[in-house]
Amino acid sequence: MATPDSEGFVRSFARGLRVIEAMGRTGAHTVSSVAQDTELPRTVARRILLTLCELGYACPTPDKGFRLTPKVLSLGLTYLTSQPFWGHAQRVLETVCLQLRESCAVAVMQGNEVVFVLRIPSAKVMSPHLGMGSRLPAYATAPGRVLLAYQGAGYQDQYFSQTPLRPLTGQTQTDPAELRHELARIAQQGHAWVEGEYDAHVSGLSLPIYDERRKVVAALGASLLTSDFDRARAEREILPSLRAAAEQLSGLAPSFLAPVL
Repeated sequence: MATPDSEGFVRSFARGLRVIEAMGRTGAHTVSSVAQDTELPRTVARRILLTLCELGYACPTPDKGFRLTPKVLSLGLTYLTSQPFWGHAQRVLETVCLQLRESCAVAVMQGNEVVFVLRIPSAKVMSPHLGMGSRLPAYATAPGRVLLAYQGAGYQDQYFSQTPLRPLTGQTQTDPAELRHELARIAQQGHAWVEGEYDAHVSGLSLPIYDERRKVVAALGASLLTSDFDRARAEREILPSLRAAAEQLSGLAPSFLAPVL
């Protein structure tokens, strides 16, 4: 494996990817802001931005900033469409969303966050800032807790040592010992319920998705209004459909989706 200090590591390519990731976040993007977000010198950030513009992946804005162009989608869509799992997962997600009339998503772990790789919103929980590629804190969300629950003790130790547990609402659990206890319960019962910990008005119910070796690599979840569902009702009315959908996806999910810190 190439490391930043090895001959096989292409530093300029890595820097370009860091700039693309930084520009994928919300907010204005200037040479200064990109340099700050990526911890790159301003001159390096500027050269990368100009290169992205020349290649068509970015363009200048009237306020002397920069933004990504739709061409950048080709980088991710090529990857997604090359995997048979994604088309199947899209159909399964559409079906379960139609049945439940609730927002549903498939998520994976990336670093200490969960990332939506598929998401279909409902009219109830639209969350305009959430969609494919959105990143959420794992400790405060149902998909994140599912993915954490099925990892080994070493992975969990590293996660809690590296992740600031900040209160996002008045309900957010930030005690590592309590979270570890909850993760053990999730692994035993097979699903996670999180109520108002990331968004005070939204609860989440999530289950694991397995690869062909029965290793948990992703999570399927539904977002529910806390005013509509308590835990008992969600487990009674939502869980069976989610479980059936997760079973349709398990065994087909590619192993490279597995969490890596």
